[in-house]
Amino acid sequence: MAKEHPRHLIRCNQAAADHGFTLMEVMFAVMVLAFSVAALTQAVVSGQSHTYEAMHASRAVALAEAMIDEVLSKPYDDPEGDLAAGPDAGETSRGLFDNADDYDGFTEAAGAVRDQSLTAYPQLYQRFGRAVTTTYSTVTLSDLGGDHDGLSVTVTVTDQSSRAWTVSRFIQEPTP
Repeated sequence: MAKEHPRHLIRCNQAAADHGFTLMEVMFAVMVLAFSVAALTQAVVSGQSHTYEAMHASRAVALAEAMIDEVLSKPYDDPEGDLAAGPDAGETSRGLFDNADDYDGFTEAAGAVRDQSLTAYPQLYQRFGRAVTTTYSTVTLSDLGGDHDGLSVTVTVTDQSSRAWTVSRFIQEPTP
C-alpha cells in the first residue's frame, strides 16, 4: 500500500518553488552581467588608449617646442657674417652653434634626444627623434605692413611608428 504525503508538505514545497529562480533565469542574469562587465571594460580600455595617445603627442610637441626655444635663444645674425643656412666651418656640434641658422640640418635620433644643456631627456622622450630645417625667406605679414625678410625654422619630431609632429616659427630679420 502506497503511503500518501500529507497535504501541508505539498503546499509547503509548492510555495518554496514559487519563490525561487529557475536555472534559465539565473543563466540569463549571469549573461547580462557578463555583457555589462565586457562593455564597461571596453570603455575603460578605450579611454586609456586615448589618454596614452594624447600624452604621446604632448611629449612630441614639447620636444619640438623646446628645440624651437633653443633656436630662438641664439642671435639672428651670424658673428662670422656668413649668410648661408647651416653650421659654419668649425661648428661641428650643437654646443658650438652661435646663431639660429646653424641648426639647419641638425638631427637627433631616437634614443639620443638631449636638451639645450646637452642633458639626455627622460626615457619617455627617448622614443622620439627630431630634425631642424632653417631657410631664409620673405613672408607677407599683413598685420605688420607687408613683406618681411627672416628665417623660417621648422622642427619635425618623429616616433618609432613614423608619425610626425611639426612646429614652425618665423624669425623676422632685425632692423638695423
